[in-house]
Amino acid sequence: MSNRYGVTIPGLVLAGGTGVYLGIQPFGYIGLIVTLFTDPAGLLALPGALLFGALLGCGVAYLSRHRIRPKLDRAKRYRLAAILGAVTLPGYVFLAHFPGADGDGAGNRWPVGFACCCGVAAMITYYRRRKRLTLARHARRLADQEADRQTATT
Repeated sequence: MSNRYGVTIPGLVLAGGTGVYLGIQPFGYIGLIVTLFTDPAGLLALPGALLFGALLGCGVAYLSRHRIRPKLDRAKRYRLAAILGAVTLPGYVFLAHFPGADGDGAGNRWPVGFACCCGVAAMITYYRRRKRLTLARHARRLADQEADRQTATT
């Protein structure tokens, strides 16, 4: 089900989810740095998070092979997705170590608010991109029709 400009509800949800996921990353990496100084034994989860992130990245690359850059070489797609998964998942795993994340104070509100703003920004970006692509396609089609009409009348 699509609405104006080919924007779909699942597309908006996926864009918003990606924005939230990437928006939470800075706070997770702050938690990783805090863990380094407060609980170095907690860093034992880092290799597992890297490996699990790489595996999840490969899974996302497989599931999105028809939608995200479909003409990209398969080996390059999986390599890129594994690297991106390994880079982003530790930020999500160490979010619980962000200072003040265990209570109901401001330390808990900032990451959530920032992540929600990133999700909204990603949804707006998705909408604007789809609109731009649809309008460009429509303009090309009108130009082709006008060119065909000009050649038919001469």
